[in-house]
Amino acid sequence: MHNFLDDIENLAISQPDRCAIVLGLEEISFGTLWESIETVSNNAIRLGYRPGDSFIFASKPTPRTIAMALGLTRAGLKLAFIDPFTATASFPVRVALIGPKFVLAESRLLAIGSRKTGWLRKLLKIVIADYGSIPSADFFYTGPRLPFLPKGSKNAMADFYRPVAEFSKPRRIENSDSIIVFTSGTTADPKGVVHSLETISANFSQTAKIFDFKVGDRVLCEAMTVGLVAVSAGATWIIPDGKRNPSFNKYFAVPTDAIKLLKGMESESAIENQIEYFGMGGAPIPPSLVNRVIEVVGDQAKIVCIYGMTEILPVAYCDGREKLVPRAGDFLGKPLEGVELRLAADQELEVRGPGLMKNYLGRKSAVWHPTGDLAKIDEHGNILMLSRKKNMLIRGDMNVYPSLYEPGLTTIPGVADAVIVGVPDEYGDDRIALFILPKADEPNHEELRKRVRARLPEFVDQQALPDILIILETMPVTGRGQKRDMAKLVEMATERLAP
Repeated sequence: MHNFLDDIENLAISQPDRCAIVLGLEEISFGTLWESIETVSNNAIRLGYRPGDSFIFASKPTPRTIAMALGLTRAGLKLAFIDPFTATASFPVRVALIGPKFVLAESRLLAIGSRKTGWLRKLLKIVIADYGSIPSADFFYTGPRLPFLPKGSKNAMADFYRPVAEFSKPRRIENSDSIIVFTSGTTADPKGVVHSLETISANFSQTAKIFDFKVGDRVLCEAMTVGLVAVSAGATWIIPDGKRNPSFNKYFAVPTDAIKLLKGMESESAIENQIEYFGMGGAPIPPSLVNRVIEVVGDQAKIVCIYGMTEILPVAYCDGREKLVPRAGDFLGKPLEGVELRLAADQELEVRGPGLMKNYLGRKSAVWHPTGDLAKIDEHGNILMLSRKKNMLIRGDMNVYPSLYEPGLTTIPGVADAVIVGVPDEYGDDRIALFILPKADEPNHEELRKRVRARLPEFVDQQALPDILIILETMPVTGRGQKRDMAKLVEMATERLAP
């Protein structure tokens, strides 16, 4: 079966000198990229790692670290991502599910996450997973050697980029597990999405068609899921460095990052980039944002809005201008070739296709994936999203499920109840409010506020931390069942977040 690593190898043979990946002043050609992939792959085998072994990758994306991740994947190892800012309670559960043989991480993450640097985390007001606490794992670091690295840590560049006299192609089992990405999940029930090279490659093929990626394109994006698509199609992937304004003709980002780019472009006296495709996905894209793109980028750009999820990306896409037509629902477009849809009895959209994940880690294979979105399909086959089935907020590229965090927050001394609500800004990104109802015997509300803020990172992922914390006198309720009055809480949050 086809996989995108074969595409990169073919490009390395046909045009070895063409630039594949750029980050600031650092770049790597297709020829050097493939040579690096082969070198890393063979060194992984030399070091005693075998197909099926798992490793955690937590290094900043650069041309060389991306080549390293691809080389390890080519060797048949399973690449697992765990957000270093994940809630501390869920981290050991996710690690136990993966069972990693080694951790490949940026040196500053390993050092700051150490038990010995609690003072530094307190100073920086951050919580970072302690990768060094993972039992029986080897540790490789990228970047400079720093104090407080886990005992026995090795320099990843020195070990995995050691010169190889003769390359050998590793034996890989077709459709074997290759990539594990965790979505939101409770401490006891995290969801690790498992893809094979084949399912990932099917997603890549679909995405390449959407953007018409080809040799000569310069694609600016941060997401590996799109950047590697561009590379496997022969384009140059430009990783944003936050400093330079590189020349590019195609772009993709989550809406919050797109807004930042548009602000930067507005402030420039002249826009040098002739943008052909301006793509967004990972969160709802409201008409106001589409209008902003047209205003700043110009009419020549095709605005691509992608609908998908970690389990299967992409599912559908549309021209952003279609979202400007008034409809009863969010217009998502038609499903891509090979993607099948069906609606459950409650109108929840379910999908399947060649790019659907293999399964959730430790669970049975997936056949249909319930999206959690309530939708309808019009007479032309277009998907219209009506609402979310579950109480889910959008923060940047992260889905935030309040019900996963609220129970843990009620274990904080003095907390009787906790409710998380979202208030969308003008571009659909949620600002988050946390309501705390004190226990009757907790008179000092200011002390409770400090206690909750100090304990928040234990229960809530860093990206999901609330923008505002509100102490309630009483919990607003409604109906015969005296359930929380969510409409009233949203109204209260909107008033407090308005300024």
